[in-house]
Amino acid sequence: MLRTGVVLSGLLAGCTSAATTAAPAPVSSASSSPTSDDNGGGLGGGAGEQSTAPRSTTMTTPEPSLGTPSGVKEVDGTCPYISDQDFADGEGDRVGRVTLLQTKPVGCRFYFQYDVNTVIGEIDVATFKTRVQAYNAMVGSAKGHPEVQSDPAIGDGAVAFQKPLQGTNAWLCVFVKDSTVVTVRTQQPYPALNALNLARTIAPRFK
Repeated sequence: MLRTGVVLSGLLAGCTSAATTAAPAPVSSASSSPTSDDNGGGLGGGAGEQSTAPRSTTMTTPEPSLGTPSGVKEVDGTCPYISDQDFADGEGDRVGRVTLLQTKPVGCRFYFQYDVNTVIGEIDVATFKTRVQAYNAMVGSAKGHPEVQSDPAIGDGAVAFQKPLQGTNAWLCVFVKDSTVVTVRTQQPYPALNALNLARTIAPRFK
């Protein structure tokens, strides 16, 4: 887990199928750069990140942000993080075309075997300067999602919540490993288990 001088045990509550849990609080970091933000919250949310600067200035996590940029180029290829079959088993649909998203680091997109226009899942990867920034980005990704579930055993911690994929409010899982944040999207509207299981399979690839 992160060595930040802040006790992190208990910040990520265990995930259960019967009930959702609140997202963990972000960790303060002196390495973040203060920027003006009238809304009072960076990726980690206004309640978690502390600052000694004036009220109009908050500590925010710098770019890169999470998610796939609009219009990103994709080319056919093999995902380096998970096999086609393992993704199909975890997500619950048969995989057809697989593309590599031309981001840095590279991402992956999986299409349904019987409909080349249907995306059944995505993997997006973002790297940050420090572990604290990455952890706060993971926590902040679930801000505003009361349905969030958390799992401390995936990577250095993970959250799962719902967000649209091709118009469907489907489940995704965001986990952090050191200074890397990985977002695993599925087209499954319920339950969160598919996204969590996929993240659990992928996490060991990130050392």
